[in-house]
Amino acid sequence: MIRDFLVFAALLLLVSCSPSSDTKMDESQWADIEAIAADAETVPDPGRMPESRVPTSGPAVGEEFAPFFQRLEAMKAVEREAGETLLSGRGLTLDYDLRSIMLNERVVVQDDEGRLTADALIGRFSVSNTVEFIEAEGRVTLVSSNRTATADHVIYNHHSGFVKLEGRASVAQAGNRLSGERIQLWVRDDRRMICEPNALLEISGDSALELEGVEGGAELDTEIRSDRAVYDEAQGVAELVGNVRVRDPRAAMNCDRVRLFLKDEHEIDWIEAVGGVIIQSDDRRALAGRALYHADEGKFTLEDEPKVKQGLNVMTGDRILFWHENRRLLCEPNARVLLYLDEETKAKFLKDLDE
Repeated sequence: MIRDFLVFAALLLLVSCSPSSDTKMDESQWADIEAIAADAETVPDPGRMPESRVPTSGPAVGEEFAPFFQRLEAMKAVEREAGETLLSGRGLTLDYDLRSIMLNERVVVQDDEGRLTADALIGRFSVSNTVEFIEAEGRVTLVSSNRTATADHVIYNHHSGFVKLEGRASVAQAGNRLSGERIQLWVRDDRRMICEPNALLEISGDSALELEGVEGGAELDTEIRSDRAVYDEAQGVAELVGNVRVRDPRAAMNCDRVRLFLKDEHEIDWIEAVGGVIIQSDDRRALAGRALYHADEGKFTLEDEPKVKQGLNVMTGDRILFWHENRRLLCEPNARVLLYLDEETKAKFLKDLDE
């Protein structure tokens, strides 16, 4: 059994994925490791080890383990192949009965789905040596495809593809960033994210809202805060619920709920806002029960008792459309406009009537 364990440990401890000219173990190197594993004098009976644990670093490592770990050091140059998981850390403890591993200091885990780094990690493996569960703590960073996630504490279920990030959690993708106290995400077919409480969605660069027909840029970032945010990557829809506050250098909006429909490039296509919608831009203030914004046109459509107030003037109707770029409004049907003239205009108007 000890021989099987040592071979299992050797497979797990492929601890580096840096390129090397000698990327494969030749048969003689494997033969040397197997010979060490079979030598009872070199590797003592695990029954004499406390708690059936084999320490792999620190003062507890005796001289009898030196030949084995010398060979493990030689394996660091072996590249990871498809389907394999590489793990590394300054300290490592492996429990071969429970099929669990503990790593600390400069922890790195690399597999087909991405890379994880942390200060400490506990993992569990199946009988086929595939990762089942990982819990990481301390400056955790996960990088997968074009997505980067960070948190103080992370739990990862490999079987379901479920990841929970807690404590200063954030996920960044294609120039956009979602952050909050806790984020749950699914990295397989479902591809969803749930962030709560205190969700913050930052949309930067070309993805920023074109509220006034101004070219996008880093200085025109848009921030959306809410109690809860749900992002469905498959559908390209993000929904923010509860005390929604949209802030942009060109406008601000408050409402109860917002749905953002994104293009394939993760840029905003159109937005739906419902529930006590208030939009403020320059000297214009709009109120409505529902508002739609189409990014390509830079157009707002206000419905459900809409009102637009500019200065002392107020416009109401069944539906109001307005464009920021050319400051044009269209109200129909049942349009009504209340005009409050300043004193100079009013005096001129009365004078014209007398003439």
